[in-house]
Amino acid sequence: MKRSDRPTRTRRPLNPVLLGIALALLIAGIVTPHALLVAAGLILAGFIGVSHQP
Repeated sequence: MKRSDRPTRTRRPLNPVLLGIALALLIAGIVTPHALLVAAGLILAGFIGVSHQP
C-alpha cells in the first residue's frame, strides 16, 4: 500500500446545491423586482464563496 503525504481531497456535495438555491433566489428576485430575494441570493453565494477552500 502506497502512502502519500498529501491529504485526500473530499468534495462537499452541499456546495452545488446551495449554489443552485442562491442562483434561484437571485433570478427570482430579478424577475419579481424584490430586493430581499436578490440580497438573500447574493449573501448565500457570498457565504459559499468564503467557505470554499481550494
